[in-house]
Amino acid sequence: MSSLFTINCCKSFGCHNLGLARSPDYTWPDYRLGYAALHCRACGSNPPLFNDAEFRIWASAGLSDYAKESGHFCPACYQKEIIRYGHNPGGTQRVQCLHCKKVWTPRQQLTPIDPPEQLATIPLIVPFQGASADQQLYVLLSFDAIRGNVLHISSNFTPHPAGDSLLYRWHGMGESADIHNDIIQRVNQRETEFLRRSQFDEIQYGSAALKRNASGAVLRPVIAAHSHFRVLKTRFPEVAEHIVAHECFLRGAVITAWADLFRHRRGALWFVEEDIKDTACSTPWQLLGKTHQGWWQNQWQLWGQSDNRKMVCLLTKAPLEKGATVTLAASHRFITWLKEQPEFTHSALFSAGRVTKILASLARKYNALLSLTS
Repeated sequence: MSSLFTINCCKSFGCHNLGLARSPDYTWPDYRLGYAALHCRACGSNPPLFNDAEFRIWASAGLSDYAKESGHFCPACYQKEIIRYGHNPGGTQRVQCLHCKKVWTPRQQLTPIDPPEQLATIPLIVPFQGASADQQLYVLLSFDAIRGNVLHISSNFTPHPAGDSLLYRWHGMGESADIHNDIIQRVNQRETEFLRRSQFDEIQYGSAALKRNASGAVLRPVIAAHSHFRVLKTRFPEVAEHIVAHECFLRGAVITAWADLFRHRRGALWFVEEDIKDTACSTPWQLLGKTHQGWWQNQWQLWGQSDNRKMVCLLTKAPLEKGATVTLAASHRFITWLKEQPEFTHSALFSAGRVTKILASLARKYNALLSLTS
């Protein structure tokens, strides 16, 4: 299986099997945690098993469709070496892949951007009109953490056929919606919620039932996350620093997508939880303390900046003092802007597919505005 679609593998930083689809150290299925898992004897980890055939079929269709739409890479071989190749009869730019020679016409205007030094990703729950009121999509948004532009938006709605094992099923009991005022307790609350799940990546975020006879499907958020980061990995294979909101399966999806980078210890991956009261504050961040949290007893740093607080957790290897520069500020700015857009505030009136397209359109609008002010 191509490493681009590897999903059943060791996901432990520091293990020589990280990201490898095959290893003599693997045994599966292993049920010691109560669900089917892969057991890596080299590091003792037990990542949940997925139906890799169903994932590959679905993910390859989604990746190809994204490439046809955007023109960022080839929809056939996924290579990035592309040249302009004349125009179609309607005057629209065609492109050709230099590897497999495929020619196609992207549906969007080609807009090259500089690759990011830091990639920041957050989830967002967005209402949509479905089988009943209060249906919700699990949306992932990724940003250039330094420049601030949106690099990719995706949701767990898919227009492509998806195997049964990939689908999201709401069991009627979600995780706590209450956010603790104390940031340290908030981190601890999230870690406790992870442990309450049937497996670490099996999030229950709310009902997401489509209208009867509606086309498409709603995916498990962990499946959508793996696909989301495959797109970004194909576009930006060398990005070495990743900042993600505190959600355990986002870590697994990032470290799997960029496994070669992390296996050779050339990448840094951070969890971040922030409590920002003064966005204009420019005083230096000060390290206020450290604590260990969760199943893995990861070390978290508490940083302060006037009334602002943030907790950062280094999940790989990097200088700990870099925690002062790690932030999700780009996402905060976009979300503030997004909540002012009528199309977004009325999302509960639109289908899941329409909401996904609206979000992508708003991201392009935001990036265009950002380029005018930079």
